[in-house]
Amino acid sequence: MNKIVSVRCFECGSEEFDFSELFTNSSYKKEKLPINVLHIEHKKLGNILINTGCSECLKKNLTKYTKYKAVHKLSFSKKDSIIYQLEKEDTDPLCIKKVLLTHCAPECCGALPLLPKYEIISSAQVLCAIKLGISDDLILKGTMPSPEVPIKAANVYNRVCWLDDYYKFIYDILGDGSVLGVDLRGHYSEMMGFYLPEYKLFYAADAAIDERVITEELTPSEKLLEQQNYPEDFLSAISTLKRIHKEQPEVQIMFLHSKKENFKVFC
Repeated sequence: MNKIVSVRCFECGSEEFDFSELFTNSSYKKEKLPINVLHIEHKKLGNILINTGCSECLKKNLTKYTKYKAVHKLSFSKKDSIIYQLEKEDTDPLCIKKVLLTHCAPECCGALPLLPKYEIISSAQVLCAIKLGISDDLILKGTMPSPEVPIKAANVYNRVCWLDDYYKFIYDILGDGSVLGVDLRGHYSEMMGFYLPEYKLFYAADAAIDERVITEELTPSEKLLEQQNYPEDFLSAISTLKRIHKEQPEVQIMFLHSKKENFKVFC
């Protein structure tokens, strides 16, 4: 019997990308793509979010937000908030027990302060970024959780898994093998990808814009590489995902900006 009862995808804002500038061999132009938040219903652990999407909290430092938006071209309203969307579907935000963070970006932790009571789980690197790495980032200060929110680093997964062929360390995010984590460092110095074995779903965060980068072998431009914290690791992460796409065709790879309709695993 599945440990994860269902997986839902919420679009909590959007971001515009110009594929013609970001990839040297792309026929695509400007596109507005969603910012995804995954909602997991776990049989024993209850309701869990992967990231939180955007919220009005990002505008607490309006000057900093305006500069960030000029580069990243974010778009969202109050109705895009994960809180609003949960309540619209008669889900009490109080039921969210855990938040799994892929990395510390405004689009990923933008609604953390709006959640009433929860625990954050990720890798030690992501949690260190929360505690230490964002002290000078004024746009993120408004989205950080209160000191009372417990944070927990995932343990290493100690069973054999196909992910071992691609990543050095595999993490057991929830402690029962239902969500596995891998290091996707490159776009950010810290970034986790999450794999749900029961659904064969690999949520690869911001390792690429969306699945077309790997399925159509899009080549990052110099402009795109300049936007990455670690360009060589970014290219390596994409290369590994391309291998997984070819060698593990049953696995669906989803990104922070993938369109929900492209995936068939949601219940």
